[in-house]
Amino acid sequence: MEIFGHIENGVVVLEGGASLPEGTRVCVATAPPSRSEPEIVMIPGQLPIVRGGVPGSVHLTNERIHEIFEAEEIEALKRQWNVSS
Repeated sequence: MEIFGHIENGVVVLEGGASLPEGTRVCVATAPPSRSEPEIVMIPGQLPIVRGGVPGSVHLTNERIHEIFEAEEIEALKRQWNVSS
């Protein structure tokens, strides 16, 4: 079972009001921070698709589009070379 939460005043607070019985053994690991930016999906030959954001919430300049394309190209090369991200 996987339950997410956060640390508040040095105590783990579980999300969604979840609770565990007293004495339950647990293992705590840090999770990557939640994404503050909307997900950007790249389809070769097309402009980026922004999911999860409000229309117009991502300011796509030429420089930002270049960064997105460059990141996608690097990830494709890593997959081709079987290198972990």
